[in-house]
Amino acid sequence: MSPRQGWFFREFVATLRYELDRQDMPSQVPMDRFLDPVPGRVYVLVSPREYVGLEGDHALPDDEILKRTIFLSADGPEVVADDDHLELLRRAGAVFDINPRTVAALRRLGVAARHLRPGYSQLRDHFGQGVERPLDVMFFGSHSLRRTERLGRCARVLARHNCHLQVAEDASLSTADSPSFLAEAKWLLLKQTRVLLNLHRGEGPDLEWPRVLDAIHCGAVVVSEPSIGISPLVAGEHLLVATPESLPFVLESALSDETRLERIRTQAYERVRSWLPFALPVSVFRAAVVELVGRPASSGASLGTRVPASVPSPDGNHGAEPVPDGLAEVSLEVVELRREIARLEQIVRAGAGASSPITLIHDTPAWEARRAAEITVLLAVSGHAATIRPALDSLARSWPREFEVVIVDDASADNSRELVLDWLRMHRDISARLLAHPVSLGVGAARNTALQFARRSRYCLILDGDNEVYPRCMDALAWTLEGIEDATFAYPILEVRGATDEFLAAGGDHLLDFFGWEPDRLRMSQRVGALAMIRTERLQQLGGFTTDASLAGWEDYDLWRRVNERGWRGHLVPQILGRYRVSPHAVSRADRERSVAPTAENRLAPRPASGTLAAS
Repeated sequence: MSPRQGWFFREFVATLRYELDRQDMPSQVPMDRFLDPVPGRVYVLVSPREYVGLEGDHALPDDEILKRTIFLSADGPEVVADDDHLELLRRAGAVFDINPRTVAALRRLGVAARHLRPGYSQLRDHFGQGVERPLDVMFFGSHSLRRTERLGRCARVLARHNCHLQVAEDASLSTADSPSFLAEAKWLLLKQTRVLLNLHRGEGPDLEWPRVLDAIHCGAVVVSEPSIGISPLVAGEHLLVATPESLPFVLESALSDETRLERIRTQAYERVRSWLPFALPVSVFRAAVVELVGRPASSGASLGTRVPASVPSPDGNHGAEPVPDGLAEVSLEVVELRREIARLEQIVRAGAGASSPITLIHDTPAWEARRAAEITVLLAVSGHAATIRPALDSLARSWPREFEVVIVDDASADNSRELVLDWLRMHRDISARLLAHPVSLGVGAARNTALQFARRSRYCLILDGDNEVYPRCMDALAWTLEGIEDATFAYPILEVRGATDEFLAAGGDHLLDFFGWEPDRLRMSQRVGALAMIRTERLQQLGGFTTDASLAGWEDYDLWRRVNERGWRGHLVPQILGRYRVSPHAVSRADRERSVAPTAENRLAPRPASGTLAAS
């Protein structure tokens, strides 16, 4: 194996070696080179395609060694027709693949491949009846738009339950647990899980057997999309199968019937244990080893030289075309010029030398009657007439934490302020206040104003006028900060609704903010949006949000960068607990902000001083 090969193969090879050892065939896993040929030694090259991609062709031994080598792969049938790869496979002593359709495709192309079907192994057995399972739903897998779309369909159901949704950026090369990938840690989570959600990465219909077997080994019931090759499992008896349209309903029905779940998990475990013992295909693999033992190999055979190939850095641009610096500068100048003209007009109206005042528009009776709450919601409004009512309504449905809301209207050109005021008059029991900027100062300044006029609270929830929260959101984020003392802020996964087609065309996704907190990734892209809960004391220590016009649209990115520069960290709550409602206006605004985004060089440079808490 290559030392950089992914966790799947590391785990699969460990299970294979365990079963071979039980059949009296010892093995070892060298990571640096092919070992010298000796009598009785046969080689197994794990994922030759991946190995050559990571280490280069020069790391392969000569044909004399390859004739004593078994190739073990997990390729999809769509990639087997590559001529160079086929030529390499034909040089092997034997070829095994875990995908039956890949095996069939290889045989049609003249490669005598054999199937090494995953199955039950005592090494992976974590099954337990009657154990406590506090995790209702779990999903883990690499990212694809298809998967985020399916998860988005289930958002309303998932938001009501305790979930763990782990979306990996590139699971194939992940070698250990990380904020965005589950390796060894998946076993502890699966043992606590009631339902595992299995979604295909692409349009291929093959059942993801390794993931399904992991779940069954741990007693988690599988709810899957329609798949081929599920035999000997039977839908309805050993797993539940649902079309994309019915997936939310099947999921909700399963979670509401624990007796049914207990029956399915027991039947699935007994079926794979008795019908799919991994020892049987391993015995075929063992026989292939025995066949190759007699093939001679001289001690002078070339074993190849492992010179690690470079691994390209992740591309954080997401396909966006670079914008000429001159155009970006002009666009920023226009934005700032408009704001400066508005400020000057305000000063002229107010009198020479006057500063821009902040106006208190309204306090609800609850604001006057109640003391400071545990959570302050900072809500900046600027042209959100189409989305502000759903945002406020979502706060009204939140439970069970005490919260207050400080809303700042940043000189909206539409009737956003009137809509907010009407809502506050209808919700007298919610502790809230509305303030206004006479001219637009930007979202950073508006949030700073909200923080300045808030009462002291433990946490601040940052909410935009086009965001909504599910009822459990505030409680789950606060609970996370209470349980993880060194987390400065916590953020949830967001469901995308509204003008999704336009949003996807502009490079968006069906879900947002689903990657874990990995500060090094901030060098490439913004991975955490605005909707987050941060410790109030830390936000004040950071000086609030930037008001630098060159970072317009990147205020959140700037804040998380400064969090990282202090050695602090964020924490993903891997559940869909919020919503981003897209409007055509928001898409066009996002395109404009992206066009004036800081250059890569500027983003890597030390951040300018942040905006002060004074909003003038």
